[in-house]
Amino acid sequence: IPAALTGGQTVTSNATKARSLLDKWLKRKIVSVLFADISGFNDLSTKMPMEQLLAMHSTYVTVLEDVGKATKGTVQSLVGDRVILSWNAASSVAAHATEAR
Repeated sequence: IPAALTGGQTVTSNATKARSLLDKWLKRKIVSVLFADISGFNDLSTKMPMEQLLAMHSTYVTVLEDVGKATKGTVQSLVGDRVILSWNAASSVAAHATEAR
């Protein structure tokens, strides 16, 4: 990429600066992650009455949130019927693998 398009800096120097910031703020650690998804949810959403679908979805999300709270997990993402829970990511959990079971 020509320097004129990058504010006079090369992509390499920008990448080096970004890496330096990441090294300063981020730390590597082992985490446990649960990916949950309702199989066939899109198909259900076209066949099930809206009120019933929303009640089912609400129960599903509440159960996963409760599991996370009870096991020191954190809900990282909730998009549609996809829920991602993690242990030992946002906050330290010594026995995260055991808690995630």
